[in-house]
Amino acid sequence: MIVLLVLGAFVCTGLAEKRYDVGYGDSLNLQVPRKPKSFEFTRKFSSNVTILWKWGEPLTSLDGRRKYTGIFFEMYNLTQKDMGHYRFRGKEQNELSTYTIEVKAKTKSFQKSPGKHLRFSAKLEPNFCNVYFFPEGKLRRRMSEVVIVRRGKLQRHLDELGLVGFDLNEPCGIYIEAIQNTYRGRYEIRDENNDTALEVYLQVADPTIRTSELKAGAQLSFNFDLEPNDCNIHFFGEPSFDIVRHGKLQNLYENDCIGFELIKPCGILKEDLQMSCQGRYEIRDQDGDTALVMILEMEAPSAEHSAIVSSMGVFFSSLFVCVVMRCCCKGSSSKNKTSEPEAAEPDVPYEEYDLAPRALWDPLPRSSSSPTDPLIHNHPSEAMPPTYSEIFGSGQTDAPTFPVHSDPEPRFEVNRMTFPSAPPLSSDSTISDVYTSGKLNFL
Repeated sequence: MIVLLVLGAFVCTGLAEKRYDVGYGDSLNLQVPRKPKSFEFTRKFSSNVTILWKWGEPLTSLDGRRKYTGIFFEMYNLTQKDMGHYRFRGKEQNELSTYTIEVKAKTKSFQKSPGKHLRFSAKLEPNFCNVYFFPEGKLRRRMSEVVIVRRGKLQRHLDELGLVGFDLNEPCGIYIEAIQNTYRGRYEIRDENNDTALEVYLQVADPTIRTSELKAGAQLSFNFDLEPNDCNIHFFGEPSFDIVRHGKLQNLYENDCIGFELIKPCGILKEDLQMSCQGRYEIRDQDGDTALVMILEMEAPSAEHSAIVSSMGVFFSSLFVCVVMRCCCKGSSSKNKTSEPEAAEPDVPYEEYDLAPRALWDPLPRSSSSPTDPLIHNHPSEAMPPTYSEIFGSGQTDAPTFPVHSDPEPRFEVNRMTFPSAPPLSSDSTISDVYTSGKLNFL
């Protein structure tokens, strides 16, 4: 019997106890049982009991957020400091009803693409407004917590951390103009008691991927909403290089794909595409996170266009060869013309020899009636030998003779030529016995 009574008491107590999970700033009405004598509150994680109301006494109110109407106990703008156990007791201090209240921060989740904006806020007075940021990724390595707003004022050090484009959003929140991958993480709005009113989870989606197929000579342009100082554009192709670095166009004269123009806030324009511009372009922020990917594929020229280009190439190549050959021929002809007078022998005045010429080798018997046979004379000097007509015209038999060749060869005839006189020939003479010439040296 006693056991049944104990079980019935536990059952009755369990039926009287209720649990409420509410969000920050919500309101709650607790039903008042019959004939209550007191209403008390024990804060969560504390053993201290606070008497909120007693029979015949006014309701204890610290902030004006509670109200006793006789049927309901009304509570407004609940915060984490209101979490705990609320009990109504009867005349004998027995529990008439118990309420357990859990207050949690409200949560919001956003998944945004880079470049999109974000806005959120909580119902807090500006003087009690504090916004904290708990980053993920690379920024988390530098710091685990960033104060964005303190007591309703936007902090000034955000630009140094790479958090640009932030602004206040009344009554207590922030506005982000252009989301970057660096901004992903958790944001908390807290009140003056450091209780969290709102938690915002921001996930930045994968970078936008665009694909474009263009012909040579076409125009390419793309842009992204990033601060100029955080703008970096890379090209991955043959070869790979940086186009924009920290908002400044780089020197690209060493690459085949050149002629880019910078577009604000973060983009490029290329008006005359070449085949070498084919590849992948990426826009990245200051932390190296990719915001936009542009894949450019160049269309191959058509067969007709290729044939025309090939024909033009052959035509111009042939024309170039002809021009070069003509110029070379003209140059060679003019060179020959200018060299002929230089090679000619200067005119020698007609003088007579005093002595007969000597042969370079032993003469062979021949007919004296061949005046056209080539002759070799010694160099002219002061004492001139007899003339040619005097030596060979009289038909002397002791004149030097030379072998007669049957093959046609060039022949040279001295026609009434005279030379300066030469001294008598002797074996001691240092002067050569042979007269040499560029045109008579046929031996």
